[in-house]
Amino acid sequence: MKRLILFTLLLILIAAVSAESQTLFINEFMASNDAAVTDENGEYDDWIEVYNAGSEPVDIGGMYLTDDLSDPTMWQIPAAYPDSTTIQPGGFLVLWADKESEQGVLHLELKLSGDGEQIGLVQVVDTDTMFVDSLTYTAQTTDISYARFPDGSSTWKFFDQSTPGAFNGEVDLIINEFMASNDSSFADEFGQYDDWIEIYNPNDMAIDIGGMYITDDLSDPVNCQIPRGAPDTTTIPAGGFLVLWADKESEQGVLHLEIKLSASGEQVGLAQIAGTDTIFADSLTYYQQSTDTSYGRIADGGVEWGFFSTSTPGESNSGGVLVGIKDEHNPTVSDFKLLQNYPNPFNPATKICFQLSKNSAVNITIYNLNGEKIQTLVNKPFARGSYTAEWNGTNQNGLTVSSGIYIYTMTIDNAIIQSRKMIYMK
Repeated sequence: MKRLILFTLLLILIAAVSAESQTLFINEFMASNDAAVTDENGEYDDWIEVYNAGSEPVDIGGMYLTDDLSDPTMWQIPAAYPDSTTIQPGGFLVLWADKESEQGVLHLELKLSGDGEQIGLVQVVDTDTMFVDSLTYTAQTTDISYARFPDGSSTWKFFDQSTPGAFNGEVDLIINEFMASNDSSFADEFGQYDDWIEIYNPNDMAIDIGGMYITDDLSDPVNCQIPRGAPDTTTIPAGGFLVLWADKESEQGVLHLEIKLSASGEQVGLAQIAGTDTIFADSLTYYQQSTDTSYGRIADGGVEWGFFSTSTPGESNSGGVLVGIKDEHNPTVSDFKLLQNYPNPFNPATKICFQLSKNSAVNITIYNLNGEKIQTLVNKPFARGSYTAEWNGTNQNGLTVSSGIYIYTMTIDNAIIQSRKMIYMK
C-alpha cells in the first residue's frame, strides 16, 4: 500500500513538472476495432495515436507504452528505426496495440480493453521513469475512437469517424460533383438512372467514409448514415473518388442513400459526429439544375464550380465538358472568391479576405459546429475588388467564444453560398 501511494505521488509530481513543457500527447485511440481501420496487413487491431505539438521532430523509439500505469515499462518501442518512429512537428504516429510485434516496429506487445483501462507513454532517463502522457479511460464503443479535441487539448470526445494519423475533428473530404436530375446520363449497377453525389479524397492516405453522415438538409446533418462494416466498398483511395446514389433505395447496397436530391435546388452536406458536435467535412447550397447536367468543381477540390454537359462520376472533373452558359440569377463561384482565414488557428484575431469580380451584396456570417449563428461579420454592398474583414473571436454580444472549430459562410446577392472552417484557440 505504501509503495502504491509513493508511486501515485510520483505520477502527480511528474505531471506537474512536465505539464507546461509537454509536446507529446496520446491524442486518439480505439480499443474495439471491428471494421473501422486496418493496419498495413489488412487487420482490424486496436491502435493508439501519438501527436507531436512541438516545433521539432521527436523520435519516440526507445520510449515505452503500457496499458497498466503500475507497470510503466511494459513494452519498449524499438529504438533503431528513426524513419518509422520519428514524429514531425504537428504530426501524428499510429501504433498498433495488437500483440503482434513481429509485424513491425509500430506493432506493440499489448492490447487495449474495450471495457476500459489505462494508457501511458513513458520515457526512462538513467533510473528515472517519467510519464510523457497518460490517461485512464472507461468502456468504449466498437469502431468509435476516443480523442482529444482539438489535438493536444485536455478535452476528450468520442469520434464516430476516427482520424488515425490526421487532425482530430475534421476529415478532409470534398463534395466534388453531383447530379440532381439524372434521366439518361449515368446508371447505377442496376441500370437505374438515379441522383448521385461524388466524394473526392485529396489526401495522401485512404479514408473510409463508413459511419459518416450525408444529408440534403444542413439543419438535419445526421439525416442518413453511410453504413459501417464494408470498408472494401466505402473506402476512398488517396486522390480517389467515390460515387454515392441518392435514390432512397438503401436496400440496394451501402452506397445507396435514403435521400434524394431536388432539381429545383437544396443542400448537400457530408458530416461526422464528435461527441455532441457535428462537424461538416464539406457542404454546399445549390440552385436550379438541368436534366443530365452535373454540377461540379472545375478543378477537383477547387473553389470554382461549373455545369458539366459531360459528367465524370468517379473520375477527375478535368475530363468533363463544361456548359458554356451562365445564369445571372444563379451566378457561378467564379464571380467571387472566399479565401482561407489567416492566421489559422488564431488568437486573438484573424483576417478573412474575399474577392468580387462585380458589384455585389455580401454577407459573411460565423457559425459554430451546431449551426448556431455566432456573429454577422459583414452585411452590406461592395464594389468590385478585394476586401478584408477581421474577427476577434467574439460573439454578437462582444463576449469571447470558446476554443474550437467555427464555420464562416459567404453569401453573394442571396444566391451563392461558400463556407470555410477556422480554429480559434485560447
